[in-house]
Amino acid sequence: MLINVLVCLTLFLGYPAPAVSGNTYAVVIGISDYRALSYATGDLRFADRDAKQIVTFLRSKSGGNVSGVNIRLLANREATLAAVQQALQLFRKAGTNDRVILYFSGHGLPGSFAPYDARPGDQRTMLSYQAIKTAFHDSPASTKLCIADACLSGGMTQLKTSRPALESKVNDGSNVAMILASRSTQYAVEDGQLAGGAFTHFLIKGLTGQGDLDGNGIVTIRELHQYVGPQVRKRTRGRQTPMFYGRFSDSLPLSYL
Repeated sequence: MLINVLVCLTLFLGYPAPAVSGNTYAVVIGISDYRALSYATGDLRFADRDAKQIVTFLRSKSGGNVSGVNIRLLANREATLAAVQQALQLFRKAGTNDRVILYFSGHGLPGSFAPYDARPGDQRTMLSYQAIKTAFHDSPASTKLCIADACLSGGMTQLKTSRPALESKVNDGSNVAMILASRSTQYAVEDGQLAGGAFTHFLIKGLTGQGDLDGNGIVTIRELHQYVGPQVRKRTRGRQTPMFYGRFSDSLPLSYL
């Protein structure tokens, strides 16, 4: 079933305790039940569940044992535009050795994602790509990940603005990446048999072991791409192609097993 599943989300998935030199700050959002929609008119089924699975991963050893006080989980009616904007201020707490993560799962539109209280046709009620990129730009963190399991999410790579974009920071050795579920013209799939978004399903499987392609106990961003891309394309019969975009080392660790 094709559906607008969005997850912008910035999700960095941490180091094991001995290697951690900083903290992780994460904003995790999942909206299945929208104020203006019903299931018959466009509500989703699994976006909130996917977001909760991301939090479970981040709290795990593989995900970096992220402290609960550093995670903002907004599900369904909690994820109003105002609440999301407030939650993104968390990224300003990060230091130069820290990581910030945004994961957003819900409906996506050209140039924006829809919070719980979005009003169809009113761009003022949407969470724009620019607002997300600004939140990342304003954070001093050295690692910034935005993960989107969403229809049209590849459009984040095409946005041109006068403000510094997520991927355009000075080349100072930091890692900045967008991990996107689909190209800018593609739908994303909610899969009833998987009970979740196809992209998030394989993202989590990759991070918890299947993506360790060389068997060394570390899942790098390159390995995750090599695992997730083919799996999602196969599951969706070529209708959905994930994108990994930004400025980062191929050896950037995303999970320690």
